[in-house]
Amino acid sequence: MVKKIALFGGSFNPIHNQHIRIIKRLSKDKIVDEVWLLPCKKHAFNKNFAAARHRIKMIKLAIKNIKNVKINRAELNSKGTTYTINTIKKLKSRYSHRFFWVIGSDILYEIKRWNNHKELLKEIEFIVFKRKGYHLKVIRGMRIHKRFNYKENNISSTEIRKRAKEGKSLKGLVPLCIERYIKKEGLYK
Repeated sequence: MVKKIALFGGSFNPIHNQHIRIIKRLSKDKIVDEVWLLPCKKHAFNKNFAAARHRIKMIKLAIKNIKNVKINRAELNSKGTTYTINTIKKLKSRYSHRFFWVIGSDILYEIKRWNNHKELLKEIEFIVFKRKGYHLKVIRGMRIHKRFNYKENNISSTEIRKRAKEGKSLKGLVPLCIERYIKKEGLYK
C-alpha cells in the first residue's frame, strides 16, 4: 500500500511546541498517513547542534504519545553534509510512498540557496505552514500540496537555546519533559 508521508526535516535543536503543533495538525487533518521526522546531521549552512543522541532523545520524548510519527535517521546516517535533494532521492529509491516535504513560509525566501533547488522542486511536493512575518510567497515550479495559514506565534530554537543558557524558564516553548531533559543534560550552556 502506498502511504502519504510528510517528511519534516530540521535540526530539532531542540524540538519545540511549534514543531509538535505542526505534527499534530498533519495527523489530525489526515493530510498524510504518517509524519517522518528527519533530524539533520550537519546543517548545510554550518549551524552547530547538540549531539544527535540528545536531539533524538528529545524527539522521542516529545512524540511519545502522538500516533503515526516516526524518526527517520537517513540524514543522521549519511556521510558528510546532507542535502534535502539527496535525502529525498534516497527515500524514494527505498520506498514506494508518496512523499511531501514540510516547510515554514520562511524557507520560501531561502529555498533558492538550497543545493539543486530546481531539481528539488521537480522531485517533491510541499506542505507549507505560514510563519509570522513571512508571506506565502509563490515559487515558480514549486508544487504545493497544502498550505496552512497558521496564526500561532513563532517559536525560535535560537531563543530557546539562549533562554536555556541563561537558566530561564522554557515554559510554553517546549514540553515540560524537554525542559527537564535540557536541564538534566546541561544542554545549551
